[in-house]
Amino acid sequence: MTCRQNIITFDDVLQVRLRDNPPMTSLMLTAQHLSLIEATELEALESRWDSFISRRGHVLAYHQYGDPQGRPVLFFHGTGSHVHGMLLHKPARQLGFRIIAPDRPGIGRSPFRPGWTLIELAENLNELCEWLGLGVVDAIGVSGGGPSLMAIAHAFPDRLNQILALACVMPVMNDPRHAVGVGRSVRWMAAMGRRLPLPLFRLPYSLLGLLQTRLKSPQTFERLFASSLSDDDRVLFRHPDYAYLFMRDFQEAFRQGSRGSAYDVQTFHKPWGFELTNITKSIQVIHGDQDRIVPVSHSAYLQQTARNAELHLQPGIGHLGLLARGNSILERLG
Repeated sequence: MTCRQNIITFDDVLQVRLRDNPPMTSLMLTAQHLSLIEATELEALESRWDSFISRRGHVLAYHQYGDPQGRPVLFFHGTGSHVHGMLLHKPARQLGFRIIAPDRPGIGRSPFRPGWTLIELAENLNELCEWLGLGVVDAIGVSGGGPSLMAIAHAFPDRLNQILALACVMPVMNDPRHAVGVGRSVRWMAAMGRRLPLPLFRLPYSLLGLLQTRLKSPQTFERLFASSLSDDDRVLFRHPDYAYLFMRDFQEAFRQGSRGSAYDVQTFHKPWGFELTNITKSIQVIHGDQDRIVPVSHSAYLQQTARNAELHLQPGIGHLGLLARGNSILERLG
């Protein structure tokens, strides 16, 4: 694979050799192949939450899914909330995994803390694992959970066993060459997040929350971000259980208003406080080749930059479909 000015292009990405894992596109997007849960089960899971106070007095709320006695997996949600992790509940219960899904500051029931940093969050999550009596844990991060996933891999590598990075945002958001193929609406929102101070960015960003907290309509998101959705993504919205989970995911992201979620998005554009080149843990990097929200070049950058990362492209898959195939994801942990 060639590299031009340390930027891997989409053409370069397509030259990455696919591994022997069967492509997830071999699964048709029928409900039986997706790890969906019904609304009643979702609300039952939502009602069971707990919180943790770190030594510094920082409070993090978290939910747990799957098998309570299973192998622990720390879940790093994307631009949403802990609800996204509920897509792993059924397969985790079947395969013997315990999913711990904390919310970042200002999201869900985790209080907002002005100025929080990724390394500070990693310290809090490491303490959470200690408080829960966990030893080594696996970790799964998706989309906007990439920065915090990388932070704990950098700061506390001995805490982690296997790491799965699913279409994760990398520290290249300010480089327009990594926006190739991204839909117009996502490009516009990213530009606002990059250029505006938090009080101003909250105004346009709050639209995402209003669509789900007031209008309660996942279809409005689908229409607004149509240019950023692959065919695979659009099919997901035809499943009522997925549409309901998507709506609840953003309702929890905006439970406290737009400040926490908007700040979280702006961390993508800020210095992360560490270098990916210092991450030595093995990382399975998984990305759908039809992703128009977080382009494949982010995962290619991670493979190029981290010391031990391996990219698995998933033909025909968009951004939203990876985690919805929860069995395929958790089976990668062995």
